[in-house]
Amino acid sequence: MKQGPLKGIKVLDFSQVLSAPFCGMMLADMGAEVIKVERPGPGDISREYGPYINDISLYFCQYNRGKKGIAIDMRSEEGKKVVLDLVAQVDVVVENFKAGTLEKLGIGYDKMLEVNPGLIYGSISGFGTYGPLSHLPCMDIIAAARSGLVAQSGQAGDAPIKPGFSLCDTWAGLQLLRGLSMALLHRQRTGQGLRVDIAMLDCAFYMCESPVLEHSLTGAFTERTGNHHAWYAPYGEFAAKDGNLVLAVSQESEWTALCGALGLASLAADPRFSDNEARVKNRDALIQELEKVTKGMGRYELEAALSEAGVPAAAVQSLQEFHRQPQTETLDVITQIQQEGVGTYTVTNTPIRFSRTPVDPNASAAGHPGAHSREILQGLGYGQERIDALLSSGAVHQAG
Repeated sequence: MKQGPLKGIKVLDFSQVLSAPFCGMMLADMGAEVIKVERPGPGDISREYGPYINDISLYFCQYNRGKKGIAIDMRSEEGKKVVLDLVAQVDVVVENFKAGTLEKLGIGYDKMLEVNPGLIYGSISGFGTYGPLSHLPCMDIIAAARSGLVAQSGQAGDAPIKPGFSLCDTWAGLQLLRGLSMALLHRQRTGQGLRVDIAMLDCAFYMCESPVLEHSLTGAFTERTGNHHAWYAPYGEFAAKDGNLVLAVSQESEWTALCGALGLASLAADPRFSDNEARVKNRDALIQELEKVTKGMGRYELEAALSEAGVPAAAVQSLQEFHRQPQTETLDVITQIQQEGVGTYTVTNTPIRFSRTPVDPNASAAGHPGAHSREILQGLGYGQERIDALLSSGAVHQAG
C-alpha cells in the first residue's frame, strides 16, 4: 500500500478544541504518527462539545481522528519526565495553550530543546507569545472581533455579524501546517529545528485584503457592503424565484455576456451602467433592475444560463444541497469514518491531494483520554514495572 507523504514523521500533540487539533488532524491524515496528550479524566475541552453519540463527542472525533492518545498529569514530576521522554523521540510538537503555560510547568520550549535539539515546535495562541495581549485567552470569535473581521461582515447600517464558521481557528491551523511543513524542509536542508509561532489575531487580519489596500491609498478602510463587492458590480447576491444567486462580474466582457444571457440589452446601453465605476456608483439601481429578471427565474436555471455564457455564477446552496452535488461526491469532499463506540459518521475530508501518495482520513480518534497510554509507554522502552507504577500513581492514566 502507498504511504502518506508524512509517513515516518512523529508528532506530539498537546492541543485542545479546534485550531491546533485541526492541524494535527491533517498531519495524521497525511501519514504522520500523532500522539495526543490529554489531562487525565475530562481530557480535551472539546470532548464536552456536541453533537454526541453514546456520550462520545463527534466534534472531538472529527478533529482528533487518526491520533493515538495518552493521558498525563503534567503537574506531577513523573508526568513531566514522561513528557520529556516523548519529546526526545518526536520530530514535531504542537500546542495551543495560552502563552507561557508549558514554561510554568517547567517543560516549555527551552526545556524540550535540551532533550531534542532538532525539535520543530509549533504553537498557536490567541495573540502570540509576546506583546501586551499575549497573556489573554482567546477563542475564534474573539480573534474575529479584535481583528476587524466581524466589523467588515454584514450589511451597511446593520450590526456586524460573525462569519458562519470558525474561520480564525481553521485558518490558524492551516497556517501552522504550512509553517511546520517549511520547518521540516528547513531541518532536512540544515539539520536545525525551528519554532513556529502562530497568532490567531494575526491570521484573522491576514485574511483582510481590499480594505487594507484601500487604506494604503486613502487612509480609510472600506465600509461594509454586505453580500456585494465594494469595488465591482454586479458582484454579489441576488434574489431568484426559489432562493438566491451570486454573480461575480469583474470584467466588461462578463457584463456584456450577462446582459445578453438575461435579455437585458437596455441595461447594457444605460449610461448609469456604462462601466464598472458607474455600476458601483449606481449599485442600488443596478440590483433593482437585475432582480426584475432574476426573481422570475430559478436559481439553478440562472446558474446554468450564466455559466454557459461565461459569467461566474452560482446558486446559493444549503449544506444539504452541497452534500448531494456530483462534484462533492467525485472529489470525496465528504467522507465516512468508522469510530469505536459510535459506528459510521460523516466528516469533512482534508482537501489537499497528492498525485503519488494518499491522504487517508479513515482512522478512528481516541475513544477516551489515555486510550493508548500503555502502548505509548511501551514504545518509550519502559518496563512493565515502571508502567504499572506510573498508572498507579496517577501520573499517567490508561482508559478502560
